[in-house]
Amino acid sequence: MSDVVYAIRISHLEYSGLKIMDIKIGKSTDIDNTLRQYSRGNRDIELLDMWTPNPDKTLSTAERGVHAVAERYAYDKQSEKFVFLQGAYQEFAETVNMLLRNVSREDLAAASTSSESDAVNDYTGTTPSVVKILGETHDVGSWADALSVAVAEILRNVDDPGRITEIDGRTRNYFVEDGRQSDLVAPRRIPDTDLYVETNFSANDCVRKIEQVMAKYGYDRAELEIFTEEV
Repeated sequence: MSDVVYAIRISHLEYSGLKIMDIKIGKSTDIDNTLRQYSRGNRDIELLDMWTPNPDKTLSTAERGVHAVAERYAYDKQSEKFVFLQGAYQEFAETVNMLLRNVSREDLAAASTSSESDAVNDYTGTTPSVVKILGETHDVGSWADALSVAVAEILRNVDDPGRITEIDGRTRNYFVEDGRQSDLVAPRRIPDTDLYVETNFSANDCVRKIEQVMAKYGYDRAELEIFTEEV
């Protein structure tokens, strides 16, 4: 599992129409184990959000930064537990999303699955030139091109292309239908479809998104090859 800063709701109540949530904000190198520990004493917990540290920061630094943001929005604080009223938590989370990458458990699973591949193929600092996927070869000039072209090839012969919209982050859409592209930061139309893909990703994240779509539709990762050039 990856290093993450998490926000877990450990209790909530409503009093005279006022919603109150107790949120534990901490750091973890194994979120599944962390959730198991919290659930031993409270089965009503809910994982609300996770964020990964920026590449130039440590996990502890990221945690301190998230705590500092939480103090601005929380009604009260007790060590790592913050009390949020009404919609204050959502405002807090949206602020952190602008500072750190929000990830889902699916994102972490995909990253874990491809970690061995990433150890060999780190695409940072490269530009893709050719994508070979499902036996078809395409010339590309950017990672946004590679992502949209590869996804289009995957969807070309599937019966339910709209199911791709099920792949998303905790608070972020990755694929949307026509008319909802304003939900994305950098939308790109997927060729030959009425779907759009988010392209505001790093090189490695673009590859992971392609891998997630391949897995979604039952394709083997071995059917993807990306040829790159150094920037």
